Amino acid sequence: MLKQLKTINTTKTFDFFIYGFGQALNLVSPFLVAPYIISTCGVANFGKSGVAMAIAFFLIVLIDYGSDIVGVKEIAVNRENRSQLKKIFATTFAAKLFLLLVLLTFLSCCYVFIPFFNNEKALYFLTFPILIGQFLNPTWFLQGTDNFRGITSLNLFSKIFYLVTIFLIIKKPEDYIYINFLWGFGMIIPFAVGTIICINRYDIKMADFEVKATQLFLKNHFNFFVSQLFLSLKNYAPLVVVSFLGGYFIAGQYSIIEKIIMPFRSYLQIIFRFFYPKLCFELSISQQKGIALWRKINTVNLLLVLILLALVYVYSAQILLFFKVKLVTLEEMQSLLKYSLLIPLLLTISFIFEQLLLSSGNKQAYIKVTIITVVINSILLPVLFWRFELLGLISAIIITEIIVIALYMLILKKLFIKDAYII
Repeated sequence: MLKQLKTINTTKTFDFFIYGFGQALNLVSPFLVAPYIISTCGVANFGKSGVAMAIAFFLIVLIDYGSDIVGVKEIAVNRENRSQLKKIFATTFAAKLFLLLVLLTFLSCCYVFIPFFNNEKALYFLTFPILIGQFLNPTWFLQGTDNFRGITSLNLFSKIFYLVTIFLIIKKPEDYIYINFLWGFGMIIPFAVGTIICINRYDIKMADFEVKATQLFLKNHFNFFVSQLFLSLKNYAPLVVVSFLGGYFIAGQYSIIEKIIMPFRSYLQIIFRFFYPKLCFELSISQQKGIALWRKINTVNLLLVLILLALVYVYSAQILLFFKVKLVTLEEMQSLLKYSLLIPLLLTISFIFEQLLLSSGNKQAYIKVTIITVVINSILLPVLFWRFELLGLISAIIITEIIVIALYMLILKKLFIKDAYII
């Protein structure tokens, strides 16, 4: 028995390093390409591509429709039931295809008829591949089945393609319209291959795609989807607000800060996705063991984040110079960057509590907290930006995360009253 347990732990550790290696490229890719893009295309054009990408990432939530969390849990629970896996995959794929077609039609109308988008319609239409790539993305299915090698292979190909083509194709300022296209096209090729492999491996046929099942999927996941949509709005609205109220140059400045601090959010999502199926399983068997695992994971996690944040704080000037920030704005940008480091710190704490809340199956509480705090954030963002510009924008994000943490703590104390010491 002890030997078997050792084998399981060794396998899990190996999977984590394989998965982490693939995801590491997601974390470092902004640092590899952003300085080149800024020096080639300029801060304003960098801001334009950043706004278009933020809108695409916001809309990705509509295509996922909760499959990246709810779907992963369903796959993890039914991983030994082949017929159920086929049904889940087919239903989710059909729903995502329907949502993609509706979304692309709606966006095409917006980009043609709304002046803000029409002025940069080439950029926005060339961002469509990101949405198509996300539709094809089988990561949610592979994650549920613990196929981390498959996830790593897909991510590596996608990001290497993006990095190589950026340096080959982006040569002059007007080439900024191709930045998001290259990101999306790099997703489409490997994710299409991954989807085909999943379909063949589980022998999924046309008969597995049922209209009624798809309709039921859309209905049952609607509430959770709304919460994710609100959450996505909170994550990506700041850049859009800056571009509307402050122009593309200031949006470019914020985008530089975001490129530096948001890899922390990507890292947290990696930790969340890797351990989420395991935590769901452990909590379903034993609340005490599940909480012990959760605490163990996140003690190390929080310590690592604190060390990395300290390094960014100390070397903030050098990092900004690496991102081609001009000396005339360096002091101001350095102050903003140091202040903004509170965001990843607070995000880490809120992610830790969110992980426990969702792993224990309390979707409704999560939905309520998300909607309430996003409404607060949507009010604070324009008001504080209008008064204090980027300082106000960053403050709005910080205040919102503090409220999120406070609400999560209250809910978790009620849910785990016997284990209230976890907070």
